Amino acid sequence: MGVVLGVDFGKKRIGLAVTDPERRFTFGRDTLAADGKTDAARVAHCAREEGAELIALGLPLNVDGSEGPMAALVRKFGADLSAVSGLPTAYVDERYTSIEADEHLRERFPRDTRARRAMKDRAAAILILRTYLEHGPLRERGG
Repeated sequence: MGVVLGVDFGKKRIGLAVTDPERRFTFGRDTLAADGKTDAARVAHCAREEGAELIALGLPLNVDGSEGPMAALVRKFGADLSAVSGLPTAYVDERYTSIEADEHLRERFPRDTRARRAMKDRAAAILILRTYLEHGPLRERGG
């Protein structure tokens, strides 16, 4: 088993979450401001601090399951992250995680948009991790 770091990658923010070593529970961690230059190194540092053995990275697919420009950015980030961290990266279908996270936070903080905005990426990372724990990594097409 071992700790898994969940990552919700975005151009502006990167949400992080982790599992416990037995992979039964998920915990929100930081939301990093993305800078486009040191993102992989900063996430790799977080992975080391958490003792992660694997990184589950949300892959934003189109509704039909195809990959668009943002998925290409995430795949490049994932390759950079694996190279910097030395850890394997598993991709997870994250088509609806941001929407689901926003709905959950809207229920919890109905009037506080600032709180929702601050927690959305972290909540999406938690959902990415839960998806990974329940369904495993994304099965690549043609495989």
